[in-house]
Amino acid sequence: MTLIGVKSAIVKFQRLSLREQRLLLALGMFMLSVVAFTLIWQPTQQRLVIAERQYQQQRALAAQLQQSQPRSQTSQPADQPLSLRISESAAATGLELQQMDSDNDQLRLTLSGEAMTLLPWLDRLERDGVLLQALTLETRDGLLEARVVLR
Repeated sequence: MTLIGVKSAIVKFQRLSLREQRLLLALGMFMLSVVAFTLIWQPTQQRLVIAERQYQQQRALAAQLQQSQPRSQTSQPADQPLSLRISESAAATGLELQQMDSDNDQLRLTLSGEAMTLLPWLDRLERDGVLLQALTLETRDGLLEARVVLR
């Protein structure tokens, strides 16, 4: 638009009634808001949603990777009693040890926790050389309860 075109538009605008000028200004503000929303806000929000989705995917992958990596073998003293090793291990894993009884060379436990925590813990015990003689699993209040006899 040339300078003459701008001047003629201003003159035409000034000839309009005050009501029509306000309506045109309101329409202009509305159009400016729509353009700003379409060109700035909406793409930014879409990028944010994509970034959040990618972040959640990365967290899930990191969790899977952490679970799939071999656990570091913590050396436990051989002279440490089995009951102490079990209670420390259960507490470190976040399992709730509800009962522990010892008979001669057997250890009876009742513990509960999330299935994805309890089952790998039991697997790790066996890999560490603890003999699993009996196992009973039951779900209670959304948690997995295990009654175990160890040797």
